[in-house]
Amino acid sequence: MLIAIPKETREGETRVAATPDIIKKYIQLGFDVQVQIKAGLASGFSDKAYQDAGAKITPDIASTYKGAQIILKIWAPDLKELSSIEEKSFIFANFQAYDRKAEISTFASKGLTCFALDLMPRISRAQSMDILSSQSNLAGYKAVLEALNYLPSAAPMMMTAAGTIAPAKALILGAGVAGLQAIATAKRLGAVVYASDVRPQVKEQVESLGAKFVEVKTDENFETSGGYAKETSKDYQAKQHLAVAEQLTKTNFAITTALIPGRPAPLLITKEMLKNMPAGSVIVDMATSHGGNVEGSQDNAVKIINDVTVIGNSNLAAKLPASASPLFAKNIFNFVETFYDKAEKILKPDFNDQLIQSTCLCHDKKVIHPAFIGA
Repeated sequence: MLIAIPKETREGETRVAATPDIIKKYIQLGFDVQVQIKAGLASGFSDKAYQDAGAKITPDIASTYKGAQIILKIWAPDLKELSSIEEKSFIFANFQAYDRKAEISTFASKGLTCFALDLMPRISRAQSMDILSSQSNLAGYKAVLEALNYLPSAAPMMMTAAGTIAPAKALILGAGVAGLQAIATAKRLGAVVYASDVRPQVKEQVESLGAKFVEVKTDENFETSGGYAKETSKDYQAKQHLAVAEQLTKTNFAITTALIPGRPAPLLITKEMLKNMPAGSVIVDMATSHGGNVEGSQDNAVKIINDVTVIGNSNLAAKLPASASPLFAKNIFNFVETFYDKAEKILKPDFNDQLIQSTCLCHDKKVIHPAFIGA
């Protein structure tokens, strides 16, 4: 079977879905691989490195897809790419499935079998295949560096002959993978860190990283069976806004990471709250692809809102492509390997397997994922 690795077309995307080391693994399994010219250059992987790994370099996206039965991507193909993709191909990518429901039937009508890696279940067997975790971990780290790049003061306490510099105070909203890494990074860089999450059970994780948990008392449960946060009640939102507003008055930089699968991002920080933050404060909003956690934030933009620098970026992993691409590539490989038949040298997905049921959007010209049938 032939695997195609195209250069990503999404603006600002620097990652690549397979690295030379991973391509060697595919070839060892019996695959042929072709890679579009300069597909890995922004991640630090030259065409020669891919050739040395055994891949063929192709001059454009159409020739990359020609004859390929398997396509590996960071993001799902856009509709312009579909004309170059052969029918019955397997596609592995982040489909942003809940945001692109209307397009899934288009993929199905072409006879494609599409696996949305963003729907990988949070079970122990799938941990090594979880692109959201691997990429969010890096994004949380980068968010803190972005904030400090704009912050006019140092993060750690510094004692000098000329006086003492007080440490910066950080607030991390959302203690998922990105939030926990943001906490750990801010703490390592010397900030005093506070964090909040709608799931009180993460308090122990937050405190284990050296942060103080900003708790909103409630008897309600806002965690899904899959371990994700879910939409909160109006009563909880009112209490949370009060707690966040109070904490922001003594916060130098904040990172917001809160997302709800299939729903707009919850509004956590209003413009009114920003007015009371210390001078020179910075916020990095990582949820801007879904409307943002900060009122007025915008994806891929830096805005000054009520004298606070608000950085919107929902794709911070793309700012660390040399680290992010190998992890993403390994996630896909681990998934592909689970249903590759080495004897027949073909992909044989078991549609009774939880991994397949959770991620496969369409197959045999039908939308088969229960969340999107009829969408």
